[in-house]
Amino acid sequence: MIKEETITGKQLITLVIMTQLGTEVLSLPHVMAEKAGHDTWLAVLLSGLIAQAGIVLIWWLGSRYPLRNLYAYIPLIVGKPIGACVNLLYGGYYALSGLLLTAVYSDILKRWMFVLTPRWIIIVMLLIVCGYAATSTLKRLAYLSQSFMIFAYISFLLIVFSGTYGLDTLNLLPVFSGGWSPILTGAYTAFSAYVGYDLLLYAYPYVRTQSKNKLLLVMTLANGCTVVFYVAVCLICSMKFSLTQLTVIPEPIVFILKNYKIEILQSIDILFLIFYVCIVSATIYVYFFMAAKAFQHIRSNGLGKQYVWVWTIVGACFIGGFFMTKRHDLLRFSSIQDKLTILMIVIVPAVLLMISGLRGTVRSGT
Repeated sequence: MIKEETITGKQLITLVIMTQLGTEVLSLPHVMAEKAGHDTWLAVLLSGLIAQAGIVLIWWLGSRYPLRNLYAYIPLIVGKPIGACVNLLYGGYYALSGLLLTAVYSDILKRWMFVLTPRWIIIVMLLIVCGYAATSTLKRLAYLSQSFMIFAYISFLLIVFSGTYGLDTLNLLPVFSGGWSPILTGAYTAFSAYVGYDLLLYAYPYVRTQSKNKLLLVMTLANGCTVVFYVAVCLICSMKFSLTQLTVIPEPIVFILKNYKIEILQSIDILFLIFYVCIVSATIYVYFFMAAKAFQHIRSNGLGKQYVWVWTIVGACFIGGFFMTKRHDLLRFSSIQDKLTILMIVIVPAVLLMISGLRGTVRSGT
């Protein structure tokens, strides 16, 4: 297995939170309004609980192989040929996720800030910065994410303070107007917002904690922080806008910030988008890191260098960015990614856990 430096529980919390946030804070209220209506915040909360179940699943699987990461123990469960194919699928999934996130945020930046700037220039800048970061070790990524965490705090405070004026709680009513069906549909859609906890698939053996139960507690705390962030954003947007307005405003949070005025600070929306670049970058470089590690583990003794895989992925994403220039293309790829997320983050780990249990694969992970 390829060696990796260890990280602390606090560093894992930071990595998971930063990876989960991504761009969903900006678009989640709009997307969820179309699916769950007035029960947007309930659907997001339910999706967070489902993500917690996913964390337990991955923790349970990792506890069977405490000395190996996912890519290293997959061949022990399903054999080397199938294991190499599964690792290849994981690499492709994380590379596609990084590409989609880069394209989505580039679209947001172009519409709100750089109207006259060609989209490919924004994509190149994001890819170069994130690609360079992704060539680092897990520990260095943790240090970098800890440095960026301040921007998550500031972004949350900007959202809360700017969104607390002119709220109408009646916009949250009626609750359960359509029964459980729209809430469950919304929970499925919102699940992709919690993707990031799957970092544990790789990081499990490299986290220094007193026990595996403490590791589960660390992951629960990280996921809980993200749930609070998302639910607060959805509640603010739902009380700030009517349901009809939410369905036509793609990024309601940016719209709120744009119309919030204070004497000592202008263009809070621009400031927020600049701060949020750091959060989005943290998500992208974790995706590229996970993709490169997956490709490296296609062969048990290592296939190529990490930096070579990272820059290959960056080059492929740059080319792929030219096929995601229109909003309907982004929405179509996002729908595909939602399905791939369920497959790669939920179904595959569940199947691996069942096969491991049935075959009685050695728990030592050696």
